Formats: sequence, structure tokens, C-alpha cells
Amino acid sequence: MRKKLLFTFVATLLILTNSNAQITDYLSGLNSPTKMTLDGTTIYVNGWGHIYTIDTSAGSPSANLIYTLPADFYCYKTQKLGDDLFILVENYVESTDEFFGSRILKLDLTNIGAGTQVIVTTTNFISSFTLYNNTIFYLEEIETAPDVFTTSLYSFDALDATPTPSLEFSNLDTGVVEDMDIYNNTLYMSARDFEMIKSLDLSSAASTLEDDVIGLNFNKGTFLSQNNELYICNAHQIEKINVTDSEADLVFVGDQTVYEDMYEGEPYYANFRDVVLIGNTLYMTLEEQGRVVTLTDASLSIGNFSSNGNSMKVYPNPVKDIVHVDMHNEVIKTAELYNLNGQKLDTFNSGFENLSVGHLSEGVYLFKVTTHGDKTHVLKLVKE
Repeated sequence: MRKKLLFTFVATLLILTNSNAQITDYLSGLNSPTKMTLDGTTIYVNGWGHIYTIDTSAGSPSANLIYTLPADFYCYKTQKLGDDLFILVENYVESTDEFFGSRILKLDLTNIGAGTQVIVTTTNFISSFTLYNNTIFYLEEIETAPDVFTTSLYSFDALDATPTPSLEFSNLDTGVVEDMDIYNNTLYMSARDFEMIKSLDLSSAASTLEDDVIGLNFNKGTFLSQNNELYICNAHQIEKINVTDSEADLVFVGDQTVYEDMYEGEPYYANFRDVVLIGNTLYMTLEEQGRVVTLTDASLSIGNFSSNGNSMKVYPNPVKDIVHVDMHNEVIKTAELYNLNGQKLDTFNSGFENLSVGHLSEGVYLFKVTTHGDKTHVLKLVKE
């Protein structure tokens, strides 16, 4: 179990040393934007009855409406595999307050006009789903007694034209799951009712639920980055945790205190519904505001994500003791460490795979790498 522990000193430094640490308006005018799916630099955004795409590489961002669901169907989440977009929907008639079940649909993005194919249909509520190694896993809530629910986990082969779902686990006490991601055969679930992230080892049929990250508050969407960090929408804050480190604690990334929603006549800071990461920029949805906003994760470097194939990867970041440097196709000549005042603290001429920084105090540093081609790369390194 990992408790919620915010490194206030580090978080404060991140805000003070990066002018983009506060949210920035990115796009407005969307119809109730909720969950997002990332495909390269394109974001698929759910708008309840609509699905939009946003090309983040475009100079002027705009939302392109690509699909509208039939009446009384509402989109919960999408997942993309090749040219197919899988869409999780519920069938709900608002005028009569009647629920008619959930479906997972498949939309061929090369032939949108042909409509969707029904892959899964159930009279129960499917709270979330995720794609992992061409397999879709989904959680289905089953009412075992009046107002008493349990959750079952199913899976199916997303490459199969007419897949048959398989029951993986049953009688899971998850409550309502807002989002789910998988890393190394471990399923991470944003369990809103329990205000925590629950995890489940998928590699063993004998596995049981674990309370992985506790002490959250109105947690919603999650996003698992290529650096194996799980970003969590925690009310109006974004926090993250390294899922590869069993001792890691939750780290504050940023929040929004600009927009407010109302509940029973009282204002509160609008909560994030979902988050995705492109480069070092986080994109978040504000449902009631109809907006997508952005936030820079100051612990990441734009250099990590250069598109010319000469990217630098420094991990883990934040780091406690040992940091690893990977320059992909380039050979490192030197690595230098500076404080934020520009003072050089250390120079490394070898052993770049395992550099010791355990002697440093908690805080933010600048890490500069020079290659044998005399190219330089600089990023912020956060020491826990």
C-alpha cells in the first residue's frame, strides 16, 4: 500500500521555477468533454454523445467532430487499435430515467459512414475498459441484490472480428471505477467510491485486489506514461506515481484554481475528468466548462521527446539514488549537474548507465548531457 504523500518542497519548486506550472486554456466550446484517448499527437475526446479529434501538432487547435452517437447513447471511453476505435457506451433514456445496459462498439475510422459494430452488449453497467497487448479488458458491475453490486473483469481479443468475452475475475469489490490502465500485467483502477487506486495482478488467477494508492479525493481519469508514471486526476489536482517502484509516493504535479463549478449553490474548483501526456505537456478535460486545458510537468524535459531520433531519456525522474541516462543513437561524452542558480555541482565522464545522485538534497536541478557530436541536451531533474 502506498500512501498519499506530497513532497511540498519539490512541488513548490516546480511551480516557482516553471512559468507553465499553472493551467493554460487550450480549447473551449466542447460538449461535455470527459475521457480522452491518445494516438501519437492526436487526442480522441469523448463529449457524451460526440467523439472529437484534436491534432495537437496544429498551429491553431480545433476540435474535429468525427462521430455522433444515436439518441440515448452516451460515450464513456474510447480505445484505439490500428484503424479501429472501440467505444464504451451506455444506453440511458433521460426522459424516463431508464437504463438499458452498456455496449462496446467498434468504429472503422477509414469508413466512419458505415457506422459501428456491436462487440459486447450487456444489461449491466460497464464502468471502464482498457487496451493491453491487443486485448481489451473491461469491468462489468453486477447487481447481486437490490442496490448491492459486485464487479467482474472480462477480456476479449480486439483483433478478432467477432470476439467472445472471457471471464477473468469475479466478485471484485471495486465500487465504481472511473478509469483503468495496465502495466506489466498489473491492472490499476481508479476506484472513486474508495478514493484510491486499486490494483490487481492479472498473471495469477489467485490474485486479490490491493489498495495501491490511498487517500485520494474524487479521483477520476488516469494516464500511464511511457516513463511508467501513472498520472491521476485527483479532484482539481494532477498527481503522479511511479508504478515500477513499490516504495514510491504520490507526487504533486499541478492544479487549477481558475474555473469553478457549482454544487447545491456552492462553488468549488472544477475537477479534472481525464488527463493525457504529450511530451512534457499534460492535457486535461473540464467537463462542465466544456474545455481542454494544459499544464507542464516541470519534472520532464522536452528533449525526452524529440522527433529526430536523438532523444535523451533520464529515468527515474523524480529520482532518489541512481539515475540512468539513455541517448538512443548518440554516444555521451559528459554529463553535468547544475543547481537552479547555474552553479555546477558535479561532472560525470563515464558510467552513465548508473549515476549516483543520492547525496543531493531534495529539489530541482538541471541535468546537461553533451554527446561526442557536441550536441547538448538539458532537462530538469527532480531529487526526492
